[in-house]
Amino acid sequence: MRLLYTTPVHWSGQLIDADAECDKIACYIDMPLQHIDEAMLSRMRRETSRTHIENLIASLRAGIPGVAIRTTFIVGFPGETDAEFESLLEFIERVRFERLGIFKYSQEEGSRAAKMPEQIPVAIKNARYRQAMTLQQQIARASAREQIGRKMKLLVDQPLIARTEADAPDVDARVILTKSAPVGEFTSRTITGARGYDLLA
Repeated sequence: MRLLYTTPVHWSGQLIDADAECDKIACYIDMPLQHIDEAMLSRMRRETSRTHIENLIASLRAGIPGVAIRTTFIVGFPGETDAEFESLLEFIERVRFERLGIFKYSQEEGSRAAKMPEQIPVAIKNARYRQAMTLQQQIARASAREQIGRKMKLLVDQPLIARTEADAPDVDARVILTKSAPVGEFTSRTITGARGYDLLA
């Protein structure tokens, strides 16, 4: 079982303990945070605070050893200042999420945010997206290099394509196998290299 799209406000110590104790739950948590700056969280109506998020991440990593945390952030939400965006970059660099996606805010007709003042120009949204993704790519490449030489349990999706426990289907990285394995079964392989976000085994 894999916990997807959980929200920070609903996590508790009891849930962390249950997650850590149940061997049927993947050591992986998807928790879209959207932003980290306090003013931005308020504008987005996220019902949580920076302090709560930072404490929760520390609790998750301490309570579930080896957990992979996936999150997503939005850049270019109405009113996002340069300083608020820099705050987000600093947070990404310091926390070093195992998996991370970046989305550019899209002004959807009829939504509350679409009517907000201070809509961000497309060029600025694009530049912020590129900057955040470049930072995360550097983090992901360093993380992939750290896996080289490790023997890992993999789930085989295709004869030469598998996933680690830290990779959800369709959204995360893959492991490319040099020797085929039966689809739908687990295999144990040694990581020999990395190619972009993907591992080789």
